[in-house]
Amino acid sequence: MINRLMTVIWIVSITPTWLIVAILVTGGLFAIVIILVLIVGGATSAIASDLHYQCDSAVGPDPSQTVTVTRAAAAALPTAPTAPATSASSAPTTNPYAALTIAPDDSSASDWQRSCVTALKIAPYQAQPLLAGNSGIGAECARELALTLAAAPASGAQDAAGGRADAADLTRSIIYRASAAQSTGRCELVAGSAAAEPPAADSAGATGGSAQRACGQSDGVGSTVVVLPNTLAAQGACGQRVDPSAVSPGDLVFWDYRGNAPTHAGIAVSATQLVTTDATTGRCVEVSMPSTSDVRVKRVLGGGL
Repeated sequence: MINRLMTVIWIVSITPTWLIVAILVTGGLFAIVIILVLIVGGATSAIASDLHYQCDSAVGPDPSQTVTVTRAAAAALPTAPTAPATSASSAPTTNPYAALTIAPDDSSASDWQRSCVTALKIAPYQAQPLLAGNSGIGAECARELALTLAAAPASGAQDAAGGRADAADLTRSIIYRASAAQSTGRCELVAGSAAAEPPAADSAGATGGSAQRACGQSDGVGSTVVVLPNTLAAQGACGQRVDPSAVSPGDLVFWDYRGNAPTHAGIAVSATQLVTTDATTGRCVEVSMPSTSDVRVKRVLGGGL
């Protein structure tokens, strides 16, 4: 050991000072470059993973992948004023990915990616999946409304207007009335009145030409209500994602994604049951929660639109 130390000292003593400084500087710069590459590479990977999670939450699973990617730790985005938050309570009010675009002639972009870019223009930023159940009058009202419709006789009213039920109309009507209950303190179980029905919405979800967010806005009289878009594809972009273990009454459940959009949806009435529409009869029915890998649960009641 002593002989090796003496050898090092001897080599240093005969090496010109300028060469030693050059080696140290060069080595230091090289180390800094390596560190920067690792930092930038890690941040890029985290952003890519986070963007994939946002897309998965808005338009469903990526058909090119067989395993759902979980959300990575949030990372600062180049165009975002602040780093994306890791919880729904502190998530940015505007989705930092909303300005993403894909050139029409970009052959490297998949249909799933193009659908995602479109959906993220109205979708809220997704923090980590909610782990707590929902409660309160809004959630309870949604449960009562859904169960009431499911229990109606075949010859009775099956949707908010008293006709054949449609999944998008079902979720839209129930969520609107349940969200109104959060403001009024009353759950309107009787359908048909103008006050109990959501206003018409365009394909993007905005009502009456409103520039407000597509999934929820004021009804004009001081009450904040949730007005979901008309289609299941647009509805799937609304809300905050919920972990399957935290599903509770009033949560929106989407599944059976085709063409980057859900083809089935329902209102959760418990952790294991939901009310949806029967594609054959058009009736509202209570069924068990689907267990397929493409189930996506969103919460729009109580915030997080």
